[in-house]
Amino acid sequence: MPDSLGRPTLAELHAEIADDIERADLAPQIATAVERAIRYFQPERFFFNEGFVTFRTTPGMDVYAAGDAAAIPDLMAIDSAVVVENDQTWTLRRVDEAWIERADDQASAAYPCAFSYFARSVRLWPVPSGEWTVRLMVHQRLPVPPLEQGNAWTDEASSLIAARAKRHLALNVLRDPAMAQAQAVIMADELEALRGRSNVIASTGQVAAYYL
Repeated sequence: MPDSLGRPTLAELHAEIADDIERADLAPQIATAVERAIRYFQPERFFFNEGFVTFRTTPGMDVYAAGDAAAIPDLMAIDSAVVVENDQTWTLRRVDEAWIERADDQASAAYPCAFSYFARSVRLWPVPSGEWTVRLMVHQRLPVPPLEQGNAWTDEASSLIAARAKRHLALNVLRDPAMAQAQAVIMADELEALRGRSNVIASTGQVAAYYL
């Protein structure tokens, strides 16, 4: 049964794979294969794992992490960072953490103009002297969903994840080279299709309607 948002659940993906390989007795191995498949593709950028992350600055505080925006520890890439004030934006310059360490002066709070990403947190420089909204355009790590929930890995990317998981099972559990090879071909096709859809969206700047 789909989750509360109408998405196929992780449990449904497990059941689909069990049916495909006709092995209902491999539930633990299927769960492991799916989790590893998702983790394998997490660094890959698709249209469904990019977006915006926002947080508010606090006067006198320069480091922002999960308590400020839950997605911050799971960022894979930051395309841009801006400060938003009165519908106006100012770009923050990306610098490395060592640069901020050298330049940092906690007594010199001001309007931030630069940032670093280090130790799964965002650090602003200079230390903010007021409250502003910071908006990041990012590629973020989409997690493995809970068993009775779903996300894009079990929805838009379900065929990709299923093929990678079945390839893993064929190589490591079923010892079936022919199946492994067939699933590798399917996986490559699904990956190309998702990359193509992502590139179309990125190049037009619009999300077009599509059928799943």
